[in-house]
Amino acid sequence: MEPKTKELLAIAASVASGCETCLKAHMALARQAGAESRDIQMAVNIARAVRLQTVTTIDDLATQWVQGDLIAVMAGDIDCGPSCHC
Repeated sequence: MEPKTKELLAIAASVASGCETCLKAHMALARQAGAESRDIQMAVNIARAVRLQTVTTIDDLATQWVQGDLIAVMAGDIDCGPSCHC
């Protein structure tokens, strides 16, 4: 994978995960690799769409749970992993 593409993906991941330190670093590296502002803005926009979808989905699940409409795939013993604080 070429460095510019790699850094644009890293920008999107940084935005989606909310990591400011990562975002700053990868924006600088993307520019060094030849990314233009338009390229970076596209990566940011894609990440925003992903993040918004995630937030909307969990909001919808919470509303359904409050209303008593448990979704089978989310109900029950699901182990999110050792770092999960659900």
